[in-house]
Amino acid sequence: MSMNTARRIPDTNPALRATSTVAPSVLRVVALPPIETVMHPHVYRIALGFWVVFLAIFWATFWVSANALFMVVISTFYAVMFFGVPYVMLRQVPGRTEAKGPLRNFLQEPFGIIDGAIRGYEALVQVILVPACLILGGTAIGFIIHSARAVH
Repeated sequence: MSMNTARRIPDTNPALRATSTVAPSVLRVVALPPIETVMHPHVYRIALGFWVVFLAIFWATFWVSANALFMVVISTFYAVMFFGVPYVMLRQVPGRTEAKGPLRNFLQEPFGIIDGAIRGYEALVQVILVPACLILGGTAIGFIIHSARAVH
């Protein structure tokens, strides 16, 4: 059997004709609840907390070295600017920082993204995944550095 004969669908199949045309009176319009497209403010606070923990790990790791601590100070200043400027800009729009409901509701409801909709907890995971992995990596780096110093 060739590929052309395998792809042919006969037009005489009554089952295909019955499912391909539907009378307009049969169609129902179902009103869906609006999909949230603005992230809950607590998601940003959680992500900021993860970044603060990551910086605190570096402060604890490099506290004994003045040269490395200088770089951590620069990184801390950069982080303050990185998170501070959007916060100040966000404060220019009244009502934008207010939550429309509790975080629990946001995590269970759909959240609109460019490709469709995901659950709120999936959006939270996407936001905090990178800082959470950096915390794990930073902790491992800190243990390695402190154990290397203890040997010498």
